[in-house]
Amino acid sequence: MKIRKIMHTDVVTLQAGEPLIRAVEILEAEHIRHLPILEGERLVGIVTTFDIKHVTPSPLLVGSQERYHQVFHETPVSRIMRRAPLTAGPNAALADVVRLMIDSKASAVCVVEGKKLVGIVSELDVLNTFLEVLKTLE
Repeated sequence: MKIRKIMHTDVVTLQAGEPLIRAVEILEAEHIRHLPILEGERLVGIVTTFDIKHVTPSPLLVGSQERYHQVFHETPVSRIMRRAPLTAGPNAALADVVRLMIDSKASAVCVVEGKKLVGIVSELDVLNTFLEVLKTLE
């Protein structure tokens, strides 16, 4: 099976210079966990909910609430994004993409044609596909 069959093509993205707060808003509003980051139309990184949790200061630590909000509003996503995200072409075999995700311990692969982002495949997409296969075997 090719990943073209399971990838999401309506990918929500963010430009690299946008503030971290924008990434938080998008991830929450869209109920997604992976946000590809672009410069123009070129894929340059990815930000996940885990990445944001990892770099977010706790509001419980000593410091001002103003500083907490400053981090979210003034830090560009390019500072925290994972550069060179995992990619595959739309005609890549699902088994190869799953192997790439396992070996890299990644939860998503960006699907590109040339340098243009055309889709994304997450671990949930893989699990949903696996579930459909299991149903046919019952």
